[in-house]
Amino acid sequence: MNGPKWLILFLSALVLTFLVWGGINILTDPFGVFGDTVLNWDAYTQTLNPRIGKTEYLQERFDEFDSYIIGSSSAASYLPETLAAYDGGSWYNLFHYGADIDYDREVVRWLLEEDEVRHIVLVLGLSEADTPAEKSGLTDKAHYTVTGEHPLSFYTDFLFASPSFAAEKIRSRRQDTEMPQAFDVFIPENGTYDKRLRDSESIGSLDAYMAKNGGDFVPYTAPRELQYTEECTSAVAEIRQMCQAAGAKLTVILSPVSDAQLQGYTNDTLNRYFTSLAEVTEYWNFSISPITADARYFYDTTHTRNAAADMVLAGIFETDAYYPDNFGFLCGDGYAPTAEWLKDAASAVTPSDYTADIPILLYHHLDPDTAESGTTLHPDTFASHIKLLSDHGFVPVSFGEIMDYVEKGTPLPEKPVIITFDDGYLSNYEYAYPILAEYGWRADIFVIGSSFGHYETYKDTAHPITPHFGQTEAAEMLASGVISLHSHTWDMHQWAPYETAGEVRETLLPLPGEKEDDYIRVLQSDIAAQKKLFADAGIPESTVLAFPSGKYTELTDAVLRGNGYKVTLTTDPARRNILICGLPQSLFDLGRLNVGKDTTPEMLLAYCLGE
Repeated sequence: MNGPKWLILFLSALVLTFLVWGGINILTDPFGVFGDTVLNWDAYTQTLNPRIGKTEYLQERFDEFDSYIIGSSSAASYLPETLAAYDGGSWYNLFHYGADIDYDREVVRWLLEEDEVRHIVLVLGLSEADTPAEKSGLTDKAHYTVTGEHPLSFYTDFLFASPSFAAEKIRSRRQDTEMPQAFDVFIPENGTYDKRLRDSESIGSLDAYMAKNGGDFVPYTAPRELQYTEECTSAVAEIRQMCQAAGAKLTVILSPVSDAQLQGYTNDTLNRYFTSLAEVTEYWNFSISPITADARYFYDTTHTRNAAADMVLAGIFETDAYYPDNFGFLCGDGYAPTAEWLKDAASAVTPSDYTADIPILLYHHLDPDTAESGTTLHPDTFASHIKLLSDHGFVPVSFGEIMDYVEKGTPLPEKPVIITFDDGYLSNYEYAYPILAEYGWRADIFVIGSSFGHYETYKDTAHPITPHFGQTEAAEMLASGVISLHSHTWDMHQWAPYETAGEVRETLLPLPGEKEDDYIRVLQSDIAAQKKLFADAGIPESTVLAFPSGKYTELTDAVLRGNGYKVTLTTDPARRNILICGLPQSLFDLGRLNVGKDTTPEMLLAYCLGE
């Protein structure tokens, strides 16, 4: 082969290689810059690079939003729906990876040029003044419409990006499920992290939380100097000026800081930052607060929980949602409270001011003619328990009351207790209900939907069943105010020997080998059936569910939370039920003491006293 032919073949092969390379990147579009028309996966592209993914998402949807949350990961927990509820408008969260106040300034400029902006919330942390922005290639690259980069240069970078990005997107698509994984952690519709799993995790005592998550709270090493304070405050001043010129409202928030992060900074360093911000803008300082020392309000060293950010917004807008005393101070005109003063104010609020320990007792069946067992007691035994608790000053509370405590900080009695019954036996109506009424107490019954009103047989079989109360009894008990009814699932507490077909679901655990999406559909169907039963029977809709046999997974809690449930209960007597104001997760996976024939009065009192 002569030289010219060889050169032509070589060049042709080279061109073909580039065409195939570019074609693959256009079709898979890992970063979503070419329209992502094949895989159409915004959650993935935003996770890979939120700066580009969110910009692309908004460009076709500016008419849907008029207000924006701006910032680095400090802004991640500020939910558009919370701001919309308090302030009106249509919100989108444009937070990005890595502290980069210069990028925040350019985003604000872009938004004001592209859209009629009503309100911008700029969320700052300490990192904006601590370290310079670090770029690590395509995953941190900004969109050309924001930076002013030439479009040809921008698209060329992604056209010939490493094929590994395309391969990883295809691989991830095959592994994708309903719940978030490392490759799709964003909710494209509002720009926030998908925290369904983290926000459903059980949170109780601080010791238990740290035993599980302590590795996420690596302390910052002192001293850190906040050496970029001047650059940060200069950018904030420009943002304020741009918003004023455009007639857009600006709210600046210095977000809560965990103790693990705070200990890396001296008071003098913090004071310089606080005062410098106050010289260029009005802002809310939540950095040092009563939640700083309590890791339960944080996911890790530098990330507040969504619930903690909700508390910040409740404080700013002065709503009836819970936020602690000495939480957040408005700064401006060159004045800001000192770090020393903020620490003293925060220390005035102690854990006893915002936590409560709630014992929950679990009963099942009462029968005067059957020997006592782990699930059956004589009515006189139950009556003696109620008298014992009453004589020792315990006060029965409802699940509504503990929800109000967590959500609004509504006080609870000094010695609260919750009495529960599982399954919905007729004996609850015949014996427990009148005993409770006699003592002026109350209780909560968890009903198995498929057994509701079955007095003689197990569902549609001929198998005899311990009678379960129905609509007539339920109506009387509910009207009295002595009893509240909740869910023990519709039909996921099956009795295997009496089931006639299909796989048996004795608990809410997924079946062996069951796919995540299939399990979610089954659970949602069961939830819907139970809600329909309650509606048809005139039972008020409940947001409380007791796990059959106390068994569950984090996925179970996430699905229940997504369907409106606020409280879930296990059968774990070792689990201390520490309720935490402002943290709805503390209402999940509550423990209960199963009261049976071997439960002595001393054991009952010891459990209720937390001994």
